[in-house]
Amino acid sequence: MKAAVYTGPKKIIIKDIPKPKIKADEILLQTKVVGICGTDLHIYSGGMKLPTPLVPGHEFSGLVAEVGKKVQGFKKGDRVVAEHVVPCKKCWYCLTGRPNLCGNREVIGLQRQGALAEYVAIPADLVFKFPGKVSFEEAALIEPLSIGMYVVKQTGQLLGKKVGVIGQGPIGILLNQLLKAGGAQVVGFDVLKSRLDFVKRKGWADAVVDSSKINSVKKWYDQLDVCFEAVGQEVTAQMCIDLTRRDGHIYLIGVFAELARLNLMQVVKKELNIAGSWTCAFSFPESIDLVAQGKIDLKSLITHRYTIDQVAKAFKESSVYSEKRIKTVIEF
Repeated sequence: MKAAVYTGPKKIIIKDIPKPKIKADEILLQTKVVGICGTDLHIYSGGMKLPTPLVPGHEFSGLVAEVGKKVQGFKKGDRVVAEHVVPCKKCWYCLTGRPNLCGNREVIGLQRQGALAEYVAIPADLVFKFPGKVSFEEAALIEPLSIGMYVVKQTGQLLGKKVGVIGQGPIGILLNQLLKAGGAQVVGFDVLKSRLDFVKRKGWADAVVDSSKINSVKKWYDQLDVCFEAVGQEVTAQMCIDLTRRDGHIYLIGVFAELARLNLMQVVKKELNIAGSWTCAFSFPESIDLVAQGKIDLKSLITHRYTIDQVAKAFKESSVYSEKRIKTVIEF
């Protein structure tokens, strides 16, 4: 089968590899659409040490091509998406309902073959059907939506609260939509004017702030009840500390490639509540339902489309910071 194979920093090639043989508890998914996310670009740039050769891709949708002997509830031709964290199901975290924190986990597209191939094998309990009214392109974005869903569920009641989202990339924009649906007043922060204009035009933020302009940011210091960091940089983590009011809540979901030096005395004096949020758990069904009901717009985020044969070009161009690019997808 045809697959995109990562062989080293900034090296990704198309080659023929063996089609996966599924286990009794797995399904074989025929890939239709794969999204490229920040983690994929970290891998591509050499920012993550992973065994190579590797087939990346963990945001995807497709059709059931084959069903394992022990699998029930699926048939060939079903339209499906899947979670990407494969837990061990034996450790304390798995047994207490936190499979995303499993220390023995494997991640599709990192430690095991990802979806940038014509077929991918997936444990059936990670697979979810989606209705025909949801396109394969939209379904490929269920995974990043579930990241936002997972962290928003941790916040509790948001109605009427003033909430900041630092970073208006795909995750940040999806967070905006979820927060607005929960009744929050959303303030979006980013350095790219085009993204701020986009979310404002869509009505996904009540206010937008150019975070490259320090005086504009300072106007919001100590004003936010809750703040989400969706960038993964020292400066934006510190910004959350500055923006959040005393006894406010901060959620860190960005992928930090480097250590961060933060003013922790502010955390102490303001009695801030800071939490990390890693991938997702038990959030796919709700995410699929919201999209099927038309309450979340995924289609508008897709700005660039490539075929599987153009994957090297897609990664190269996606790794360049561009105002015009929001979400890139690969189509089979």
